[in-house]
Amino acid sequence: MTTLILVRHGESEWNRAGRIQGQVNSPLTDLGISQAIAIRNYLSGIFINQELKIYTSPLDRAIQTAKIIAQGIDCFGSELIIEERLNDFNLGEISGTFGWDKVAEIFPEQAKLRLQDPMRFHPSGGESGADFEARLRSLLEELMGDGTLKLMVSHGIVNKFIRGILKNLSGKEMINLGESQNTIYRLEQGEETEIKIPPSNREKN
Repeated sequence: MTTLILVRHGESEWNRAGRIQGQVNSPLTDLGISQAIAIRNYLSGIFINQELKIYTSPLDRAIQTAKIIAQGIDCFGSELIIEERLNDFNLGEISGTFGWDKVAEIFPEQAKLRLQDPMRFHPSGGESGADFEARLRSLLEELMGDGTLKLMVSHGIVNKFIRGILKNLSGKEMINLGESQNTIYRLEQGEETEIKIPPSNREKN
């Protein structure tokens, strides 16, 4: 069975400002860099002498996080693979809004769909929840059969949907899954392990 390690990118400038990002680029903050270093420090002693493939979303905040992590992992074949299907949810005109409460004021029907029926959620200029799930499902179908260890660096909503697909959850259940920039998920043999990175490890080298 293939083992997946899911990592969310470190804190970005727009995360700190409370702005919704979608597929808009926003660089890591100093805290985001230290979060990536903490994950690197945690993982560096685990995957020695194993074959590891590292996949990253094409957005800068994910690539920057993945590069920091890859610097400290001594594995065979650990070069970065940019995977377009790991891109964040395309939120179209919602991108840049200051928080989901504000979205509920401006786009009340879309905000309701996002929580109650995520597969029908489809912001103008963006993609639908169903299309988002389909691209992640196609990626999983392609990657889950070769039995290699894979580290995926992407986004909170991407990790929620990947976990939800593998657990056969509904869209509403996927949206309600937890997410954090100091939590990674190990998925293997149908089991999920949530790993919290200790605060004491979040220091720059």
